[in-house]
Amino acid sequence: MNELRKRARTGNDKVAGAPAAEAPELPKLAGDAAATKIAELQAELEAIKQSHEAVVDKLNAKVDALQAKNESQLREIKDLTAALQWAYAVEGIPRRHWLEQGHSEEYADMMGTLLSSMKHNIETLRVGGDCEIITIDFDLQDEDENYIRAGHDALLLPYWKELAAALRHWSEYHANGKYLRVEIIYIELPKSVLDILLPALEQSRIKDVYFENSHHAGDMADFAKKVLQANHFITEVGFGEIKFAREDVKAICGTIKSRNARGQFIKTLTLENCLDDRIDTHTLKMILRTVSTSSAIVQLGLFQNRMSSREAAVIAEFLNSNPSLTHLHLDDNRFNDADAAVLASPLSNNTQLANIWIGRNSDIKEIGRLAFLRAVFDVSSLSACAASNHTCCLHGIEQDISVLNSYESGSDNKWRKIFAIIALSGEDSFINTSLLQGVPAQLISMILGKVIDEGWTDDEHELTDIYLELTNAKRCQKHDVWDSLGERKSLYCMYNLMRSWVVPSIFV
Repeated sequence: MNELRKRARTGNDKVAGAPAAEAPELPKLAGDAAATKIAELQAELEAIKQSHEAVVDKLNAKVDALQAKNESQLREIKDLTAALQWAYAVEGIPRRHWLEQGHSEEYADMMGTLLSSMKHNIETLRVGGDCEIITIDFDLQDEDENYIRAGHDALLLPYWKELAAALRHWSEYHANGKYLRVEIIYIELPKSVLDILLPALEQSRIKDVYFENSHHAGDMADFAKKVLQANHFITEVGFGEIKFAREDVKAICGTIKSRNARGQFIKTLTLENCLDDRIDTHTLKMILRTVSTSSAIVQLGLFQNRMSSREAAVIAEFLNSNPSLTHLHLDDNRFNDADAAVLASPLSNNTQLANIWIGRNSDIKEIGRLAFLRAVFDVSSLSACAASNHTCCLHGIEQDISVLNSYESGSDNKWRKIFAIIALSGEDSFINTSLLQGVPAQLISMILGKVIDEGWTDDEHELTDIYLELTNAKRCQKHDVWDSLGERKSLYCMYNLMRSWVVPSIFV
């Protein structure tokens, strides 16, 4: 055993004493080659470093996104938890509370309905339900069918706070590119409530706001100014039965003009019964100048503002300038027949206005109706008809005439009226060839082609009735047949033309 150990040690000593194997000699590089190689290695190292940094940055970005998403979800859960706690904890306002304050049984019942509606809207906003329109409406009438406004009460403040929070919550978590319309109708909104709603309406994805009979006009004007300045999602704004002072209207109009100047257009403005007395000419001009600063499609509502002859002249002058206004509501004012003629006159120069509402102006009688009618359908000749207004549809006039200019295309409206004259003015034919005798021969085929191409097939009799009214003619069997022809109208026109053998005389 000792010998074996000795031999083992001796063998190890020999190995240890043997000369070491020489390492392979690396090729020696000249100075320029070495520098080039070093540069290449450094570039490769830098590329690896940059690639590593990019991967790290990408991973950090994912981490940040996940953290942000997690924080957002935590906030959402916190918000929902608070909302649920409120929804389950709120006891509602006892019905006797309203009765003890001297209100009627009907008022107390409607307050219960209002609070239930607010709670439902809040829950819908919180969970992202179908809620394109949020309406908070106190819908109660007295014996004379006048609407009653809900008075403010401190017990309502928690509901307003939850509504404001729900609007912001929906905008942050559930909007998905959509926008809301918010309506608050016949409910008193003092400054304490407006201050609660202000941040929500400044920040939320709201496109359209409407307030009616909120009672505190000055506070509402200041509130509206701040909201419109801050929230550029809003493009439609309306007020009903809020008795603004002239300075209040000036402030709102100034804000709208400022926005329009920056390209953040307000496309709809409604002022319904919104001044202490009436819209005077100075205030009206200010409103119209505000509308004219927008190059976008514009709608203007001026319902129930007790306007009469002086205001009709201002509006007519404005319409004559052919502004970008497309929809104008003048219902429930004090215009008469003479005012109707003044308002109808500029329609011959206006190609922008698509709809005008003039209903419930009790002093506009038959003469005023005829003034509007002749502005859009002059039957005295084909050229006069062609020169009529073919873009504006008139609504609300007794003995409805909205069938005129009811097509979107002004050209379609024009040709429809021209062919009504040609077809209905003949004594025993569906084409009055005498009206075509002054038409150049090369245009005859185009005219006949129009009736074929456009293919008016409606069976309505309103247009025929209007033509007969304007010409003081009586309806007969021929007119009834024409109204019932439908798709065969163009065929009958061609047939009657050939039967009359008027073609050779056209070329004489």
